[in-house]
Amino acid sequence: MVGAEAGHTAGVTRQVPRQRSERPTRPQPWWRSAGSWGDRWTGAPPAGSALGLRRALALFGLVFCGVTAGLSAAAGQVGPAVALAVIGLTALVDLVVIHRRTVSARRDGRPRS
Repeated sequence: MVGAEAGHTAGVTRQVPRQRSERPTRPQPWWRSAGSWGDRWTGAPPAGSALGLRRALALFGLVFCGVTAGLSAAAGQVGPAVALAVIGLTALVDLVVIHRRTVSARRDGRPRS
């Protein structure tokens, strides 16, 4: 320890950073107020449903792949059109699975996951 020799302690020890479990010392911003329903540290709202995001992405994939496959087929490019049609079909199957899970959860009275 170079700085600890001859009574020089500067630079050898430093303050430990504040831990996340400690309460912040400054006042909270308006979006993290006492009535906020967001996350304690980031202020982000809780996720509504993982199936909702999955449904939105599958729907986007279905529309995008369908349109792009149609344009590729119209341009005479059969390979990309078939590949995009298969991906679009996968997105359609995913939408059916999501719908069945949502209906099953609603019927059983469980919250959406």
